[in-house]
Amino acid sequence: MHGHYPPEYLEFVRLFNEGRYAESHEALMEAWSRDHSNRFYKALIQLAGAVEHWEEASYYWAENLFRGARELLEPYRPRHAGLDIDNLIRLLETCADVAHAKRKDREGHYRLPPLVLALD
Repeated sequence: MHGHYPPEYLEFVRLFNEGRYAESHEALMEAWSRDHSNRFYKALIQLAGAVEHWEEASYYWAENLFRGARELLEPYRPRHAGLDIDNLIRLLETCADVAHAKRKDREGHYRLPPLVLALD
């Protein structure tokens, strides 16, 4: 079903969807380090990093990375590598806004929306 995608990409998606964000980030790092022009992988690495920062209560960096990933994904609209990029961009915008709100109101109760990468 997903055999036509690179194994490191499939591993990233699997780990990310399991909530293993640090490991998912590492799954793409080697491939990205061989080709820094791969802005799609960079965006996914930033996405995983953003969630890690959120979980560590580092809301400034979470917001920054969510916004950065969103910008990097822009050229890949509407779909790329089995992902609905339009939907992912909307999700990243929401996540960045939530991180911003939490940064400004640390006592407030804010939650990120569900983050699942669904390949078609």
